[in-house]
Amino acid sequence: MYLCYVDESGDSQALLNSTHNEQPLLVISGLLVKASSVPKLTIEFTNLKRKYYPKIFSGVTHNLNVLLHEVKGSDLRTEIRNNPLNSKIINHHFRFLDEVLAIIKKHDAKIISRIWIKQFNSPINDQSVYSITIQNICARFQEYLSVNNSNGGILIADFRDPKRNSYVSHSVFTQKHKMKGDAYPLIQEIPTFGVSNNHACLQITDLLCSALLAPMASRIFLTGTVNNVHTHKNYDAITKRYKKRLKTLQFNCDVKGVKNWGITVDNPHKTGVQLFA
Repeated sequence: MYLCYVDESGDSQALLNSTHNEQPLLVISGLLVKASSVPKLTIEFTNLKRKYYPKIFSGVTHNLNVLLHEVKGSDLRTEIRNNPLNSKIINHHFRFLDEVLAIIKKHDAKIISRIWIKQFNSPINDQSVYSITIQNICARFQEYLSVNNSNGGILIADFRDPKRNSYVSHSVFTQKHKMKGDAYPLIQEIPTFGVSNNHACLQITDLLCSALLAPMASRIFLTGTVNNVHTHKNYDAITKRYKKRLKTLQFNCDVKGVKNWGITVDNPHKTGVQLFA
């Protein structure tokens, strides 16, 4: 049994122009984890949070309650942007993220992700883009389950709101119950939704999306096109430090003879630019 945890960074709001400080992209990612690894992974991640952020958790008497307070990837990204690269705070956050990726690697978890770059003055259609992306993640998850000879899997997405949760789940429901047959027979149920402060793997997926993939993609794909806080030059340090590690953690697969990369980008501004070039 495997679990796929899904979270996102960014939103569907329009990017008005090159200097508008709206986030210029939407990242939706899945973390593929063997179900039997989740208990140990949860304890390791909880210990890691207490190790690196002792002041936040100094009043927490029960170790499991550490999970209730998130270390948000967006906060780490902001501090990386707002401090000198040789500062203690950035070095501290990088060492924390180093160990997060080490936990992912240790448990042989994999990443699948879709990055949507915004066009100017054109909001993302949340229902369409999110539903398409979840269907794509389900297709990759189905392939992952098949490759690993698994008897099944379940997708757990971060809770957003009832309306948006509903249309995302229904988009998978229609694929599982269509007349031509189940598109994802190894995924045992339509997506369910969890509150992130109860799931270590959702918190890890948030860190992947918000602290790593979002700033890397903003810098790589939008430098020279967008000049706002999300394309800050400090994010080059994130790319330099984590590009190779993320490349090895993605789940790539061949479907009908076509190579499907684990992390893909829809970019209307610069064709041919690669995240892991």
